[in-house]
Amino acid sequence: MTRSPGPTLFAMALAGFAAFAAACGDDNDGAPPCADPPAGDGGSGGEPPAGDGGSGGAGGQPVDDEDSDHDRDGFTSRAGDCDDFNNTIHPGAEERSLDTIDSDCDGADAPAKKLVWDGGADPDQVDAIALMDADGDGEISLDEFSAQCAESAMLMGTARPGVVQVHAACAGTNSCRGMVYQVWNEIYEHACRAVNDCAGWSCVEAAEDQDRDGLAAFEAGTCNHCHAVSEGSFMVQVPPGEDVSAFIADFWDRRSDPYLQAIIAFGIGGVTAEGHAYSNMPGSYHLLSRAEIDRLIAYLRTLTPEGENFEQLPSPDPID
Repeated sequence: MTRSPGPTLFAMALAGFAAFAAACGDDNDGAPPCADPPAGDGGSGGEPPAGDGGSGGAGGQPVDDEDSDHDRDGFTSRAGDCDDFNNTIHPGAEERSLDTIDSDCDGADAPAKKLVWDGGADPDQVDAIALMDADGDGEISLDEFSAQCAESAMLMGTARPGVVQVHAACAGTNSCRGMVYQVWNEIYEHACRAVNDCAGWSCVEAAEDQDRDGLAAFEAGTCNHCHAVSEGSFMVQVPPGEDVSAFIADFWDRRSDPYLQAIIAFGIGGVTAEGHAYSNMPGSYHLLSRAEIDRLIAYLRTLTPEGENFEQLPSPDPID
């Protein structure tokens, strides 16, 4: 095969032209004057253009990563965001005690024993320990929390008295008004259903008091649907296989007032091995006041237990 001479001849022509062309600035006639190199092209004598070192920075300043808001929470690292890849962490974020996270970027997790609830528009704060800690040990016990709950379901304001539910969200019931105490040493008010979890106590506001006595409360709470037999007696639903006589022999002695209160208010029938409360009957916290629940408990203790075994319904057959 014969190679085409075209490219070779073209290259030789260019070389010949370069040999005879006059250099700029020479004294030869017809030599063009030398032009200054363009500014900022790196040539000798040229000045770099202003702001050449930045990529869109104002005033020629480079855009640093500290000015980026990666998690789009409105705060950059330069503005104090200590974790710009988590939008729940930034200056002014809600701090939770003892969760090992510096949520508000103030340099530390919230103090373990400073339990406060911020009133929002009200600049004042309530120190929950000062309010509830009757024995002065710096902690809030269940009894102390219950005492405050019996007085008011809220830390601030004039809410109705409430009743305490343990593991409220696990039991599936919670009111839309009350206060929550978490095991990581935080207490706050809530106004929405199921904001608390299985790691604390919930003070739930009870119904408005109508001054009903124990018998009237028994009927208002619909207890008579399952437990009424005759005047002066209380029907006990005994689990299958249990001896009825043995089960009811010391029935009231085995049940404390707080236990009965929990059953009446929230329908809690027991606690699983994992510590989660479960419900097997309707709750009545929205039907009875705290005082009426207490009157109902006193009334129940005057009744004579009678018992019958209930049947455990078999699980339904699966649908093919």
